[in-house]
Amino acid sequence: MKKLLLVPLTAAALVLAACSTEKPGTPSAAPSSPAQGGESTAPTTATGGADPASIDPCSLLGVADLASYGTFKGPVPQNDAGARGCEFTKEAESAADAVSLGVDIRDKQGIDSVADSGNGKTTGNVNGRKAVLVPKPPSGCLMALEIGASARADIVVVSTDPEKSCGMAEKIADIVEPKLPKG
Repeated sequence: MKKLLLVPLTAAALVLAACSTEKPGTPSAAPSSPAQGGESTAPTTATGGADPASIDPCSLLGVADLASYGTFKGPVPQNDAGARGCEFTKEAESAADAVSLGVDIRDKQGIDSVADSGNGKTTGNVNGRKAVLVPKPPSGCLMALEIGASARADIVVVSTDPEKSCGMAEKIADIVEPKLPKG
């Protein structure tokens, strides 16, 4: 009986030894589903090989895309910290229910420059596009999507729960990714 247990344990040890030091899993988003309450109000901007500088971050996501998370105000254009962005804020009845999120385009920073905030980072893909998921303590999460070698789209979600923020960032990435230029 003991010999039978050794085989699965040895196999598990080999699998664990092959893992990287980053947190396990992939930031692959769930399959896309239409937003509840209607179609997205954001126009599709994906064009093959388009210059990242020509992407309007406010065209990548609309309030209708966020309907399953509540009622959001936005989009509000932002320009700071080396990114062109668009911010959405949830109309919340209490601080515990508050959510803010942004979609940012970084024209001169690729996904390789995404820093670990101390809670690990997970590399993978969203719909075949390279991606990095990074929890941002104490309650935020960043999902970066590659737009060529030296540009990326960031989805940043801040709520009261980092797990909720990362789950929401993954789902929003699935909405944003098809609207980004290919290649």
